[in-house]
Amino acid sequence: MNIDTTFWFFDRIKEDNLCLLYNGDFSDEITNKLIELSEYNITNNVNSLSKMKKKASFLMAECFQNIVRHGESIEGKKFATANEGFFLTKNWQDTYYITSGNLIENNKIEDLERQLKKVNSLNRDELKVLYREVLENEMISDKGGAGLGLIEMARKSGQKLEYVFNEFDDKFSLFYNQILLKPSTEEKNCEDNCSFEINEAINYHKEMIAKDILVIHKGDFSQDAIFPVLKIIEENLQREKNDVVSKKKIFHILVELLQNISKHCLKEGNKKEGIFLIGRSDNYFTINTGNIIENEKVKVLKTQLDYISSLNQKELKDLYLSKLRERNIPSVDGAGIGLIDVARRLISPLNYSIQQLDDKRSFLSFNVIA
Repeated sequence: MNIDTTFWFFDRIKEDNLCLLYNGDFSDEITNKLIELSEYNITNNVNSLSKMKKKASFLMAECFQNIVRHGESIEGKKFATANEGFFLTKNWQDTYYITSGNLIENNKIEDLERQLKKVNSLNRDELKVLYREVLENEMISDKGGAGLGLIEMARKSGQKLEYVFNEFDDKFSLFYNQILLKPSTEEKNCEDNCSFEINEAINYHKEMIAKDILVIHKGDFSQDAIFPVLKIIEENLQREKNDVVSKKKIFHILVELLQNISKHCLKEGNKKEGIFLIGRSDNYFTINTGNIIENEKVKVLKTQLDYISSLNQKELKDLYLSKLRERNIPSVDGAGIGLIDVARRLISPLNYSIQQLDDKRSFLSFNVIA
């Protein structure tokens, strides 16, 4: 993952009120934090959907259960650590999208597609009848209720289920499923009315796999909003790194970069919007952040960042200690100390990019390896 990856994603999801993509292991702790983060965003940023927070949480939980229960493994081991499952939630205009992906054996596709077509052919009342029939006749899969889950997704969302099977190899395929949640319960055919089609979500997943990206989050970066993100990353670090010192360093860098967005990004409306990505790079983690800044601040910021990047480790340490002392003097601004602290902890120089968007705004992105 290089620094250009940040803007590649930002440019495609910049109109979203929120967008969260996750590609990796789905433990109970991680799924709970994904739901918590989505609930926060729905409550605080998506006024038309705030009354449906419980419904959205239910649908997300169903998607997670589908990944955890029904995702297949190769030779007894989950296929590719970065690709154990895929999850996306996003809000665009008045619609909330939930997309999931998991591996499935090719010989099970026919039966699953039959179930999906059956569910999509029924209206709300017919789905209710089918749900009761499945319960009464115990017509569930050997893995714990795949049929019931699909029925419930269609019932709760009030929309048709969109799905795609992408061939992985001669034995497995990736099964993608997308649900829509709208303020109106009016049924609509997703194929004809989706403003965000499932193939776009699949393209995002492919890009995440190609760049070894674990998490992408675009939305409000106030303190309350970023806490669940930090918990998700902390949980993954427990799995990925055995060195306690490395874990603490990565987490510290992550916190500083997210706080940098929260403190210094251009506030538009009541939100501080930015984008955050974390991925793997051999034995290291790559952390990218991006946010919008005012053009009038670019010149000074560029001068500061170029200066920080030119310093060696000893010079960075001395500058950091100097800034710490200045914090005790009320008349001196301690801005920039967070980035100095990040730079002195990296294995490579602080990498940044500033891209002008219009006559008032620019996009600032950081790319660090820790």
